[in-house]
Amino acid sequence: MIYAIGDIHGELRKLHRLVQKLETAGLKPDDRLVFIGDYVDRGPESSGVIELLIRLRDQRPNTVFLRGNHDQAMMDARDVFDPTRTTERTLDDVAWWFSYGAKETIASYPDTNPSWHQRIPPAHWEFLESTQMEYRESGYIFVHAGLVPPDEKWCEPNTDPRLWIREKFIGSKADFGGIVVFGHTPQDLFMPCVMANKVGIDTGACYGGPLTAISIDPSKPYQREKASFVNAT
Repeated sequence: MIYAIGDIHGELRKLHRLVQKLETAGLKPDDRLVFIGDYVDRGPESSGVIELLIRLRDQRPNTVFLRGNHDQAMMDARDVFDPTRTTERTLDDVAWWFSYGAKETIASYPDTNPSWHQRIPPAHWEFLESTQMEYRESGYIFVHAGLVPPDEKWCEPNTDPRLWIREKFIGSKADFGGIVVFGHTPQDLFMPCVMANKVGIDTGACYGGPLTAISIDPSKPYQREKASFVNAT
């Protein structure tokens, strides 16, 4: 089985409960977990989330960790503020991050250094850097935000649409070459968005909604009406 988990955003307790639910339901060692990205920001325990994900990676080496736009923004901000690193980005490029969850992320680490980026352990930076942009298996495409439809163009310079796209992707009925499982855009009523060509599993965990996982049997064809989910509140 494949279990894809939506945007966590620092909600450690919901992540704990969801993993426990999957284990109680019979999670096997060779089942694959696919995390859809946005591990940090907004919620209160980003540090604990990354720590738990690192442990899961060690226990379950077949787990896939995708990158979210908040994870990328955190790394971009580190590159701007850390004088030992080089980047073409400027403070203006990363300033938005400090209004969209960075304060909660930084506060989840011990205040041991005046430079925020030095409070974050090297193992956590290494984890974020190791995340993937997309993953494909058994007719499914897992990606944080979505894919550019074949008849559209991405016109946002210096950004990867797989981290940022919303309306053009969500509203598209195109064949993407597989069923796209994505997060990034919180779904109405905190419910998964199940369509013929895609499934959205960001159910607003950091806004009071549940943390949601879709369960996929790769030996069976995708059937929209039979999509199965597990969630934790």
